This record gives sequence, C-alpha cells and structure tokens, in this order.
Amino acid sequence: MTPQQMKFANLIVYGVEGNPITKTEAARLAGYSDKGNWCSVAGSDLTNPVKYPLVCAYISNLRDEVRQKYGISFEGHLEELGKIRDRGKKDSKNLAAAATTEIARGKAAGFYIDQKIVRHGKIDDLNLEQLYERMRTIKEKNERLIKAKEFLNSTSESESENKTSQQKKLSSPEKTDNQDSTS
Repeated sequence: MTPQQMKFANLIVYGVEGNPITKTEAARLAGYSDKGNWCSVAGSDLTNPVKYPLVCAYISNLRDEVRQKYGISFEGHLEELGKIRDRGKKDSKNLAAAATTEIARGKAAGFYIDQKIVRHGKIDDLNLEQLYERMRTIKEKNERLIKAKEFLNSTSESESENKTSQQKKLSSPEKTDNQDSTS
C-alpha cells in the first residue's frame, strides 16, 4: 500500500477532527488529483475490494481497532438498543436522543451500511443447491478481500512477533567473556 492509500483509509475511518467525511473528500485530502471527477472516482475505486483489496482490508482492520478500542460489538449494540426500548416503555423523556446516540455508535462502528439491493426473486424460492451456488459466487467475488485481510493480519502478527523478540534480546543481559571465565 502507498502512503497516499493509507492516508485515505485513515480519513475514511477517522474523518477530520472526528467528523465523518465522504470518499471524495477523503481522496482529495489524501492528495489525489482534484481535476475533473477524479477524486470521486478514486474514492469509489479505493473502497472497491476487487480493485484495491489491500486498501479495503486495511480499512476493515482500522474499523476493527475502533470497535475494540471503544468496546462496540454487535451484541452490545443490540443489548443497548434493547435497554433503550425497555426504558421507553417506562419513561419517554429523552428517549429519541438516546436512540439516536446508540444508532450513531452503530454507524461509527460500521454496523450500518447505506446500500440499495435490487432483488429479483426471493431466497425462499431457491432450492438447497441453488442456495449453495449463490453462496459460492459471493465467496468467489470477495476472495481477494478475504486474502488481503488475511495477508494484512499475518504481516501485522509477524511484525509484533519481531518486536517482541527484539525486546527480549534488549532486556536480557548477554554474557561477556569476563563473566564466562569467572563462573
């Protein structure tokens, strides 16, 4: 990945001063050309796992770090929404604000994705063989993203192992010739 792609990914995840920005704005701020429609195209392309699987995997890893840092999980999100619902049954003061805040937490964690899917037919209409074929197709389309994420995870694991072994070498005293002769 290039430094420009890494900057784009960080802008997509963290925004500017904590405020979310669009893909086009992120591309512009990352240094992509502002001529014509290029920032819009670059922003769209960089978030396409088929074209840039490493960038998409890096964005996914950054989002995972944010979720872990702030303790946001899908289960916790649903539990909090359930608590808000229960409070709403008892007391309706500021319920809308609480619900909006929790939804914002979910959006920040990436649980909500704005997308439109046009379906032709129902999944219930598929037999088991057709369903498995559909799942294979989805997996094949996302194979590059899966491999890129595994690659990024494996390189970050090997980097942390290298750092750990270097720290052990630095912290453990080595014997010198004088120590050997006195023992």
